[in-house]
Amino acid sequence: MSNVKEIKSGPAIHVAFRFHGNFYHSYRGDTPDELGFGKDIRIIRHIIKELDDLNASGIPVRGTWDFENYFSYEKIMPEHCPDIIEDMQRRVKSGIDEAQFMSWNNGLVSASTPKEFDAAMSRAISNPEGSGLKDLFGTYGSMVRPQEMMYTPIHLKMYKNLGIDAISLYYSALPFNGFSNFVPLLSVEERYNPLTLSYPGIDETMTLMPSFNVGDLMDNFSIRKWVKRMRRQQLKMDAPKDLMLLIDMDADDEFWWGFGVPVISQIWRTVDGLRGLVESVSNLDYVVFDTPSNYLESHEPVGGISIGQDTADGSFDGISSWAEKWSNQRIWTGVDRSRLMEMQSSALVKGASPAAAKKAEKLLAEAFEKRVRLLSTTHFGMAAPVMNLTRLGVARNLAQDFVSKSSEAFALLKKGAVKDLKKNEFKLMDYRRGVASGVISFKTTPSRCLVKIPLKDGGTPVKLFKGTKNIPAAQIKNSEGSLLLFVEEMKAGKNSTLRLEKSDMETSFPQIKNPVVINSSGIGNGLVDMHLDEKGLCVGITGRAGNFESASLLGSSVSYGSQRVDVTDWQIVKKEVYASGVAGNIILAGEVTLPGRGNKKVTFTREILLAAGLPWFYVTMTVDYPDTVHKRYDKGKAKRLQQTWDNRWKEVMPCEINPNITGTDKSPLKIWKHNYCGHVSTFDLHYGTFSKNRVLDSVNNQVSNGWVAVSNGSRGLLVAQTADELTSMAFCPVRTREEGEALSIHLNPFGSYSGTQYKYDSAYTGIGRFLAIQASASDHIKPYAPSYAGHRQRFTIMVAPYQGDEPPAALQNDALAFAWPHIMLTKSDLVGKMPVLSWDFEGDKEQV
Repeated sequence: MSNVKEIKSGPAIHVAFRFHGNFYHSYRGDTPDELGFGKDIRIIRHIIKELDDLNASGIPVRGTWDFENYFSYEKIMPEHCPDIIEDMQRRVKSGIDEAQFMSWNNGLVSASTPKEFDAAMSRAISNPEGSGLKDLFGTYGSMVRPQEMMYTPIHLKMYKNLGIDAISLYYSALPFNGFSNFVPLLSVEERYNPLTLSYPGIDETMTLMPSFNVGDLMDNFSIRKWVKRMRRQQLKMDAPKDLMLLIDMDADDEFWWGFGVPVISQIWRTVDGLRGLVESVSNLDYVVFDTPSNYLESHEPVGGISIGQDTADGSFDGISSWAEKWSNQRIWTGVDRSRLMEMQSSALVKGASPAAAKKAEKLLAEAFEKRVRLLSTTHFGMAAPVMNLTRLGVARNLAQDFVSKSSEAFALLKKGAVKDLKKNEFKLMDYRRGVASGVISFKTTPSRCLVKIPLKDGGTPVKLFKGTKNIPAAQIKNSEGSLLLFVEEMKAGKNSTLRLEKSDMETSFPQIKNPVVINSSGIGNGLVDMHLDEKGLCVGITGRAGNFESASLLGSSVSYGSQRVDVTDWQIVKKEVYASGVAGNIILAGEVTLPGRGNKKVTFTREILLAAGLPWFYVTMTVDYPDTVHKRYDKGKAKRLQQTWDNRWKEVMPCEINPNITGTDKSPLKIWKHNYCGHVSTFDLHYGTFSKNRVLDSVNNQVSNGWVAVSNGSRGLLVAQTADELTSMAFCPVRTREEGEALSIHLNPFGSYSGTQYKYDSAYTGIGRFLAIQASASDHIKPYAPSYAGHRQRFTIMVAPYQGDEPPAALQNDALAFAWPHIMLTKSDLVGKMPVLSWDFEGDKEQV
C-alpha cells in the first residue's frame, strides 16, 4: 500500500491528523481507570486500531504523534500499556506515521530558564532512560508541537540551537488557540501552508505550520465540507498551490473514539470518530493523507509573520490557566526561590572548600531534576477553577523538596563566603541573574535597590556603617517583623561590605537627599508622590515621569455572583517617616462584603512604602478571602478534581492599577515583558485594528520574570514582583476599556479577570466558539476566582512610572534587583533569615 496517494494533475489538499499525548493530567488522577489515565489507554488503542484497519482497507491515512517523554513514554506506558509504544514504533519505523517533539517534561517551556529548556528539549531527543524520540523511534520530524502551544520569541534562537527548525501552533477559531487573534487575518494560502516565523532583533527564524483542533471541525460543520470549501478557494487562486489541513487534538479526546449515535453518524460522519473523519474525505481525488514534517520537505513557506505575545492555548488565548489560580502562585514562588538560590550559589562556589562545593553541586543537581519535573504544565493547569488534589499534592511535595535542597546547598557555600567577615559585618553581593545554557548568556548589571535586612531583636536600635561612614538606614516594624531598610547602589558584579552596631537611639539624617515626606495629601520624596484623598483612595502619582491620575489609581475589589464590590473607604492604620526621611510608609485597611453573604467579608491591608532617592513605590498587599458555601459547581468535574468550590466567585482584583494611560490606533497601548531567558519582548494591544477584539476583558500573554510594563509610546508604568514574597510566571493580567476613540488599561497583579472570550475572524460559522463558551465544552475558560476562597494572599510589587516607550535600561536593572534580591551574607546574631531561603506552600496563613 502506498502511503501517499498520487494526484494526477493540479494542486492537492493534504490532510494530517496529529495526536497530542500526555498521560499525566491536571484534572484526573494517577489510576489506570477512567478517573485517571485509563481513558488515554482506551482511546489511543482505539486510534491505532482504526489507523491499522483503515490502512488495511486501502486508505493510506497517516498519524503524527507528539508525546511528552518522562511521564508517559518513560513511566506510565511501559508499565500499563507497552503495546501502545510498540504499535507506535511499528507504524513510525514503517514510514507511515511520524513522531514529533513536544518536551521531555510536558513543560512550561515559555516560563523555563535556558538550562531548564535545554534539558527538556534535548532529553526529548535522547536520554539515558531511553524515552527520547531518537531512542524509541530512530527517526523523527524536526518540528515541535509545544505543550499547550507555549511559545515566546526567544525560542526562535533556542530551538534552532537544538536542531529543531519548525514549530506548529493553533490557528484556531475558538478559545483553545495559539496565535490567530494576534495577527491580521491570514489568507487561505497562508493559513494552510508553512510560514516563516520571526521577531525583530532575533536573527534566527523558524518555519511555522498552522494547525487546527476539534472545535474548528465543528466550526466548519464537518471535515468534508471544510476540505471541499478549501478546494474551491484553492482553485480560485491566481496560481493554485497545495494546502495542508493539520488537525491536532489531545490523544485522549473522546472525539477520536466517536459518540456512537448510529442515525446521526450516517448523516454527519464528524461524530463517528477518527474513522468517520478519514472515510468522509478518502474518496476525494485531490486529498492526500500526509504528515506535517513530510509536507514541509517539499513545501517552502508562503509568507512570514511575527508574534510578540507569549502564546498558550488557555483562557483568553494566553497563560491565564497556568498562572491565575491561588495554588499556581504559591507553587511558582517555590520554583523562583529555588532558581534564585541556584543563581546565588553559583556566585559563592569560588570561596567554598572542595568538599562543600561538591556536595552543594550534588544538591543543586537534585533540586534541578525535581524542578524540571515540577515544570510540567500539569502541575499548574488547565483544570479550572481548582487543581486535582492528587496532582496538587505531588507539586507541593516536589517544590518543598527542591527548595529544601537548594537552601541546603546555599547554606554550605555560605560558610566559606562568610569566614572572613567580622561578627556584625554583612556583605551584599551582586550576581548574574540567570544561568547560561546553549545560546543564552547573562551578564551582571548595576542597580539601585532598597535593601531589607530582617532583624532578630526588633526592640534594639542599630546603626549601619560602611567603613567609618554612618549609612542612612531606617528601622521599621510592619507585618513582616522588624526590618532595617537602606538604599544601595550596586555596581555590576561587585560586593559591598557593611557593619551593624547596636545603638541607644535611632540615628537621624537631616541632610538626606530627596527625603520621604508624609502629609495630609499622601506620601512623596520629590521624585515621585502618591496622592490619597480623604477616604484613603490613591487618586494619582506625580513626578518626573509625568502625572498618572485616576479616581482610584490603586483599587481593591472582587466580583462575586453578578456584582463587583470595591473598597471605597480605606482606614489609615499607621503612617510614619523613619530616620529623617530615609523611608516612610502608610498602612491602610479596607474591606468589602460579598453580595448576598452579609457575614462574609474580604479584608485588605495595603502598605505603601517609599524610600529616599528612589522614584518608585513599593506596595504590599495582604488579602484574606473568606471561605463560602460551595455551590453551583459541576459534580462530575468535582469528582475528577477531588474537591468542590463556590462557583459564584468570578474575579479577584487585590491591587488593580488604573494608571490612566490611554492608547489610540496610531499610538497603541503596548506591553513590555522580561522573560526567564533574559529577553525583553513586546506586543501592541491594537487587536481592534484588524479584528473585532477592540476591548479586551483579559490579556495574559506576558511571561514575567521580574517585571512587566505598559506604555503608549510616550509614557509608561512598570510593575515588578519579588521572590521575597510571592511570584507567578505571568503575575499581571491586564484589561482594556474604551474611552471614546482611545483605550485605557488596567493592570491586575496577582489577580484574575474573567469576562468575554475573544472573537475570531478566522471562524467560518462561529459554532466552535459557541460550543466552547455557551455549551460549556471548555472547562479551562471558567473563572479562577473560586480558588482564592478560604486563603490568604500576600505579595509586594514595585510600581514605577517612566517616560518613553520601553522602560529605561537602568529601571529594568533596578526592577530585576527587586525581583531577585542581592546575596546577603553575615555571621551577625542581629540578622534574621532572609525569606527567599525557604518556602512553605501555605504562606503566612492558608485558611481564614
